[in-house]
Amino acid sequence: MASRTPYRLVTNLKYWLLAGASAVLGMLLLWVSGLAWFDHHRSFGTLANQLGGLLIASFALATLWDLVGRRSFLAETLEILELKQDIHESGLTAIGTDYRKIVDWDDCLGSATRLDIFAAWATTWRINNQNNFERLLSRNDARIRVYLPDPTDLNCLKSMATRFNYTQTEVRNKINEAIDGYKKLDSNGAATGKVEIYTTPTFRAFTAYRIDNQFVVTLYHHNNDRRGSFPAFTCREGGSLFAFFEEDLEGVLGASTTTKLYP
Repeated sequence: MASRTPYRLVTNLKYWLLAGASAVLGMLLLWVSGLAWFDHHRSFGTLANQLGGLLIASFALATLWDLVGRRSFLAETLEILELKQDIHESGLTAIGTDYRKIVDWDDCLGSATRLDIFAAWATTWRINNQNNFERLLSRNDARIRVYLPDPTDLNCLKSMATRFNYTQTEVRNKINEAIDGYKKLDSNGAATGKVEIYTTPTFRAFTAYRIDNQFVVTLYHHNNDRRGSFPAFTCREGGSLFAFFEEDLEGVLGASTTTKLYP
């Protein structure tokens, strides 16, 4: 049966033929350098001796490379290629530990027409991007959808209070503050329909922003100290990560427990 790797076999054959020829030639030069004629031509004898030793050493190094180095290098290359393929299929475009720097928020939000916000309240992020929201909503085809925890659901409040180490009253106040803040974006309460606010008792395991054809996702700490950095990443449309978060977000929107609060 014909081999499935003919090019590899040919390459290996050429490699070993050349290596074997180099070894034979090296030993021949070492033998020749010891002939009596070279006693009277020491420079030529030294040259032949050193060249022969070099060829034999090269053969030894080439053999070690073929037996160990090349295979290790191939394994490492395959690992890199597989990782690159995984990244490509997932659609991952950036990763870091600071959501403020993971994307250029001014550029992304300033040029966007669709924004979905799935967060506990994201107060700091909302305040920092007020101008960007106004630029986004100035477009005729713009839309912002906001998904927030249900401030009337006691189980939701209890879970969020435990998650963020707040009292239930503090959690309710933060959610209501976020609701009022997003309402004010809609032409100062004119209810144009460009801003939609939904509440749901779904537990927040992460914060996600869908900005046109990409997601920006940030994770949460599990310890009581919420300070410091935490993982954040972006993914593009067409990748498996984007598909997961899109399906997850639309699933929340279509859930029977989700309520459209505004308008």
